Amino acid sequence: MEFIAVSPISQKIHKLALMLREMDVNVYIYGPKGSGKSFLARFIAPNAQIYNDKLNKADEVIVENIQNDFRFNFKRVIATGESELYGDIADKFPIKIELKSLDDRKEDIEEFVKLFISQAKKELNIDKDITPKIDISQNLHSLKRGIYKQFLCSDYDKNSIIEALKEFFDKNYTENESYASMLKIFDKALIEVLLDKYKSKLQVANHLKINRHTLTKKVNEIENES
Repeated sequence: MEFIAVSPISQKIHKLALMLREMDVNVYIYGPKGSGKSFLARFIAPNAQIYNDKLNKADEVIVENIQNDFRFNFKRVIATGESELYGDIADKFPIKIELKSLDDRKEDIEEFVKLFISQAKKELNIDKDITPKIDISQNLHSLKRGIYKQFLCSDYDKNSIIEALKEFFDKNYTENESYASMLKIFDKALIEVLLDKYKSKLQVANHLKINRHTLTKKVNEIENES
């Protein structure tokens, strides 16, 4: 993946990362899931020993393994985690980099969207465009996953959907499930999409040709089960 650095925060990290590529120094990178920690670690030191999301876990064996790397192997160590380090282990990392969530790097989002669209078209062999729905709830993880899912769904027809549902029911149906409980799956998907599209329960009821009170009851059931 190319290094995307449009936001001021990312530009500073990019400059630091370029310098660190030329230095034999241990680095700790921390931030929320999906913020790009693993990519940054590989960008800085492709051949270093990298511990992804290990140091924040209460696992004495893992910590001991890392300390052995420091003590005996004299290897460069790059580690990532979701929070800051404290204590003796923190002293082993002279350089610490905090990666913010995409909410704090909004200028980068458009470039990541372009990148993931390009990747999805190539990997899925789909030659069509989409209007991407931006989901950064899990940063790059949800953004990329959402774009790939849109491309896959854009190629669906009714038969494809029926086959997908058959596979779902084959894997998930149990004797405890009723016909009514299965129908709630369709209700939830359809109603949530139409509410997002029309923003009004009255309009959704009109389009579905059902009573507004019936729709309200279904919406309340969906919300209570969420």
